[in-house]
Amino acid sequence: MRATSVLLAGALIAGGGALATVVPASAATEVVTVDFSDSTGPVHGGAAGYLYGLSDPDVPTTSVIAGAGVKHLTQMPEGGEQHPNGGALTVSDTFFRAGGEEIYINVQDQYPQWGYANAGVPSNTYPGQADYLEKVRHVVQKVVDAVEPEHYDRYVITPFNEPDWIWYGNWGSATIREQFFADWDAAYRLIQEIMPGVRVAATGEAQWNQTRVRDFLTHAKANNTLPQIFTWHELDNNDLRDWPTHLAQYRQIEDDLGIADLPINITEYGGRRDTGVPGRMIQWLSTFEGSKVDAQIAYWTYSGNLDDHVAQTNGGNGAWWLLKWYADLTGETVRLTPPAIHQPSTIQGIAALDEQKQAATVLVGGGAIDVDLSFTGLDSVTFGTEVDVQVSRTTFTGQEGFAEQPPIILTQRVELDANGGGKITIPNNYVMDAYQVVFTPAVEAAPEVNAPWKVRTEAESTTLAGGASITTHNADQQATSNGRDVRGFGNAAASSTWTVEVPADGKYLLGVHYGTQEKVAGDTLNNKVGRHALFLDGAFSTVVQYSSTLNYVYKGRVDVPVELTAGSHTFSLRSSQNGTTALPGSNIALDKFELTDASAPEAAEYRGTAARLSGDWEIERGAGEYGGSAVLGDDGIAAFYLGAAEDGYYDVTIDYRTPGPQELDVTVNERPITGVASDGAGLWSTTATIHFAKGVQELAVSGAGVGVEGVSVVRNRAADSNVAVIEAESPAVQRSAGITVETPGAAYGSNVNGQFAGWIQAGRTLTIPRPAGTEAGQYNFLVNYANAQRRVGHPYNTDGITRTADITETGGSTSVTGQFRHNYSFYSFWWQNVPIELVTDDGAIVVGNPAGDAPNIDAFQLAKLVTAIDTTSRNPVPSLDVSAEASTRCVAGKAVVTVKSTNDDDMPVSMAVSSAFGSKTFASVAAGKSVSNVFTTRLGSVLAGVATVQATASVGAEPVTVTIEAPYDARSCG
Repeated sequence: MRATSVLLAGALIAGGGALATVVPASAATEVVTVDFSDSTGPVHGGAAGYLYGLSDPDVPTTSVIAGAGVKHLTQMPEGGEQHPNGGALTVSDTFFRAGGEEIYINVQDQYPQWGYANAGVPSNTYPGQADYLEKVRHVVQKVVDAVEPEHYDRYVITPFNEPDWIWYGNWGSATIREQFFADWDAAYRLIQEIMPGVRVAATGEAQWNQTRVRDFLTHAKANNTLPQIFTWHELDNNDLRDWPTHLAQYRQIEDDLGIADLPINITEYGGRRDTGVPGRMIQWLSTFEGSKVDAQIAYWTYSGNLDDHVAQTNGGNGAWWLLKWYADLTGETVRLTPPAIHQPSTIQGIAALDEQKQAATVLVGGGAIDVDLSFTGLDSVTFGTEVDVQVSRTTFTGQEGFAEQPPIILTQRVELDANGGGKITIPNNYVMDAYQVVFTPAVEAAPEVNAPWKVRTEAESTTLAGGASITTHNADQQATSNGRDVRGFGNAAASSTWTVEVPADGKYLLGVHYGTQEKVAGDTLNNKVGRHALFLDGAFSTVVQYSSTLNYVYKGRVDVPVELTAGSHTFSLRSSQNGTTALPGSNIALDKFELTDASAPEAAEYRGTAARLSGDWEIERGAGEYGGSAVLGDDGIAAFYLGAAEDGYYDVTIDYRTPGPQELDVTVNERPITGVASDGAGLWSTTATIHFAKGVQELAVSGAGVGVEGVSVVRNRAADSNVAVIEAESPAVQRSAGITVETPGAAYGSNVNGQFAGWIQAGRTLTIPRPAGTEAGQYNFLVNYANAQRRVGHPYNTDGITRTADITETGGSTSVTGQFRHNYSFYSFWWQNVPIELVTDDGAIVVGNPAGDAPNIDAFQLAKLVTAIDTTSRNPVPSLDVSAEASTRCVAGKAVVTVKSTNDDDMPVSMAVSSAFGSKTFASVAAGKSVSNVFTTRLGSVLAGVATVQATASVGAEPVTVTIEAPYDARSCG
């Protein structure tokens, strides 16, 4: 085997300011083997399920949902009382529009109290069969009233959730056991009576219990009430180890009872320690994908963020990108063997082969040392004798921390051995990381490393002073980097100090991972927002402004730009700027710091061959910057999921090939982008300057016969001048009576810009005059909002409430409703985008909620969706292979000029020869032939000059003319 490789220019490394510019393979490695010739079945993708993953329409956005490939959800009954939102029918349009397949409905969530009890009685109080069946009838009838029968297959009714401790916990009691059987039979039959043919799921045990399951299935078979899907929960760390045993025991029970294998859905999996962590989630994904069962991530905090995988309103955190990679898998899974199979907290993975795409993929993570990935079985017919391997890394960014497209940290060209195999070493030193390894046939344009220089420093490894101290976390809490963070910043003397060796002069981003929780005395609702002072090399640099998070262990990230010179620099985050007074909200938990080279503009590339493809398509590997293309059929679609680090304009360039003049169908976040078109057959690039809201964007391209080569995205800050910014407190904004202009209390450390508009209650509105230059068209309307409304009382779910506001154009025909999810404080502001199409050139924009409270509002941005679009040809300019030479000589005392023209092309051409002494046309000069012409000057001498030859022919039915100059020397004949 021969291998050449390129490694990332900078690397993450733990420790007190420790740094490495290159990470070599360590002496110790873990070995993961993959046999691509050993199929374990079609890619199932069933672990992409979520409990209460959605809370409201477009919460989260369809781009985030579609990118994560969400297949199925469990949601509350429409109008249920267990939570303030998350109704199945309310979120159904968003979910199905984003490509979702099934919604499970938890009937018992109709009850108002956790433990499924009616109001006014203790938790877990059995209400009696009559009361329960009334709830069943109410829940199912609502679905029937809203859903056409041909769509019943989109829904699954779950009559019971965790009956092993709710209502029917004492299984040893024959009375309780028989009551459960009676309630199940009655509920099952009532559901089928109201909604014939709908699938019903059982039994949703909180943990695997083979005695209960055997008893239930024995009864259900005997009474003709078998469920169509069987469910239970796997929540504990040890369930990763015990899952194969649980599954085998379940299938054995079915065999013993003569029941055909039922589909399985593990309707809750994973703990707080797992959600949002790539290196933990890969262990669960590989567990369920390996067994080809469906599974849903557990709901521990609040609904509407895909169970801790969505950063703020539209972003993906580090683990979201792992879920996106999982959704990208196609073809068949193949045998992957980790060092310890099904062992918690160890490296695990998934491998897949798609011969149609000529691609193989490995997802792996969860280990703490380098990984030797040894592979075999890549067929030379599909992959050739060499493969290009690219390794991308996604890391833990906190539950609320945005992550951009994961960088490529390693590329390697590997010559396959006789078994279609080879080995690469993945540099790894962080258990929270996960990796995507992609194998494709070697082509001229091999993938390139694009990871910027970066160094990670754990907060607990810095020098702490002034009362700052390390907190070690319980393993069952939300994950924190390295299991520890630093607190105690309420003291004005508190600080965290560390040193970094910087490789070059330039701009850098300091990413601070943090959590907030402290409240102002007497305020039980709002988390403080918070600030720290950043000192650089002993001098004050800037105030770091945070936004609120759920609590200390629910981490977010803020990026602070800094200009640095090459060499050693000391960073210090302090509670106080002056050393005597703590900044407002300074009592913040610090988790880790990442310093990243930001000298180049934000940019990313996405290969067409790696797009998420649907409909008719085929892959062509070969020439070009992207190494091939995805060629689309009549209904083919290439979808790309783009990351944007900021709200603002980006130049989005699509490289493509068309068979003739053609306009492509292109959408961004379901909105059409017109003007992506070619003038004829060949290669084209269209660049559109598009406004993105921070986070994930879905770009979809279609067009019969179009070959999509790739997409590049580059931040265009200059175009941000097209964004109109309007402060809510501006005198130009008309505010209804009762709306107040407020300044947050200083103690909150708010991130408001000046003041905000509050008390925007039902019927009250803000009217914004139309900014100059915003004529009719598609726009992004961004609202900087704050919303801490929630329902209290649930023992562990946050129960945040999404506030809404209608955005209406005066004189326009439509209005849109913006959804503004709970964000922990009425004084912590996030930007939320509301897409809108304006139909007048000057109609004012009115914002308000006719029926309830809108959020607090700090400011607005109005940005035209597309400000420029331009298409350029990448076709080779047609030419002709012709040449000419000129010379002078004397004849009878007179100078003459001779021009010889040669046609080296493979087609006949016409030639027009001219000089200062005349011209001559040759109508057709055959391929490979030459013609000469002698120009008589009638002069005894001539100065040096130039003769001109114009050659003309038709190339591809288009006339092509080439002009050649042939210089000649002076000549004297006297």
